Amino acid sequence: MKPTLFSIALIFASAFFSFNTFAAEPQSPQELSLRSAIEEALSQNLGLRIQSLAPQIAEEAVAAQEANFDPSLFSRANLSQSELDWEDANGTTRQTTSDSRSYSVGVTKRIKTGAQVTASAAQSRSDGSSFNSELGQLVGGSLSERASLTLELTQPLLRDFGRDVNLAPIRRAKSQARVADLRTRNSVLDLLQQIETAYWQLSDAYQRRDLRQSNLELSERLLEEALERERLGLATQLETLQAQANLAQRKEQIIRADQAIREATDFLFSAMGILDETVELAPNLSVSPLPEAASDIPAFQETLDVAFEQNFDSDIQEEVLQQLDQERILARNSKRPQVDLSVSSSYNGLSPESGRDAFSEALDRRGDDWGLSLSFNLPWGARSAKSNLRQTLLRIDQEEIRLAEIKQDLLRSVRSAWRDLDASRQQLAAAELVVSLQEATYEQETGKYEEGLSTIRILLETQRDLDQAKLSLLDAQLATVQAEITLARVQGNLLDRHGIEWNDALYDDQ
Repeated sequence: MKPTLFSIALIFASAFFSFNTFAAEPQSPQELSLRSAIEEALSQNLGLRIQSLAPQIAEEAVAAQEANFDPSLFSRANLSQSELDWEDANGTTRQTTSDSRSYSVGVTKRIKTGAQVTASAAQSRSDGSSFNSELGQLVGGSLSERASLTLELTQPLLRDFGRDVNLAPIRRAKSQARVADLRTRNSVLDLLQQIETAYWQLSDAYQRRDLRQSNLELSERLLEEALERERLGLATQLETLQAQANLAQRKEQIIRADQAIREATDFLFSAMGILDETVELAPNLSVSPLPEAASDIPAFQETLDVAFEQNFDSDIQEEVLQQLDQERILARNSKRPQVDLSVSSSYNGLSPESGRDAFSEALDRRGDDWGLSLSFNLPWGARSAKSNLRQTLLRIDQEEIRLAEIKQDLLRSVRSAWRDLDASRQQLAAAELVVSLQEATYEQETGKYEEGLSTIRILLETQRDLDQAKLSLLDAQLATVQAEITLARVQGNLLDRHGIEWNDALYDDQ
């Protein structure tokens, strides 16, 4: 049995021989701080860059709604000519000709009460003759120029009346713009949480590899001691075999630790937005060690108050309710009858010579006319409008319940995050005590082994217990950092945690 185990150990040792002998000369690590990772992510993260365009798009939608109240210029031109040959009662060939032209230009503007104001100037020209059947002769044949200056006002009296109705689309668009901004801010906080979590996970992976490397060096010394003790007859070949197998296992752990570092690096680079084909498969970085836990935990009520004050999800939902309130105004407006009052007045001029003279006559108020009209329209039963209003009111009820749900979820999240941080700090303290105990136990067992009072198997078991305690300590340290990050995210103060202003976070690359 011993030769077989010894052969297996030799296979392990030869398999990992190249690990130390043929390893490439390590390059100087590239330093990467958490702050530089955050700043890079804020400017390069693809998801954030996509979301950061949403507020700009929403602002353009606001401008489009406001443009409905901009003045609009219009013009029209008509030209017609005709000729007709005919015979009168005496058999004489007659000819009828006509030449008419008209031009108009004006400006129209919608105002916030819903009224439409139009100011226009028009000119018409008539030149030609035509046969009047009642008179039995040609009439006309002389030039006639007409001009008019007109002002017209159309004011809805029921549907589309008032500032509330006519400004509702603008208010809704502005609310949508605020929602886009709030969602972008949420994306920033989500990204900060992702970056910081990924950074400390990478730091944890490096610290685990350092622990494995330390264990490797210790295992190499144990193997040297075992070989020397075997040579002196103080240890058996089996103990040497156990030391060799332990060394091979440590080398395998380092390979896995290196793989974990590469995966954590890719995840961090992806979140930063810098992962591309130029990035090495095994980049060599230098990152900060896991930080010490905060000295104290903020009071729960204080944490809850900050979370409710700075929660963007609640703000977004309240904006959704604002939008639905504008839709309710529009829905009620659509139920009303369409009753429009139109008033128009114009000054007219007539000249047999030129259009200029005709306009002079109009400006001198030689002729005027005015008009008044009232129109009414109402769909029978207004079923569609009533159904739309009922839907809107039901959606308002639905979103109000959703707002209550969001606040309830926030309360639960704050409670959970606060408890997780409290528990992780207690676990961290316990893990530190366990490490201290296992270190003392290992030192004691090492002394007994050197004095020949213990076996290498017991020493290796003690070393594994110490390794597990140190790994548990790293788990507790990482869990504490992640709990702090989660609590800061729930509170909405991740930017304060890193000393970053909103303007820098939102508009750094725009």
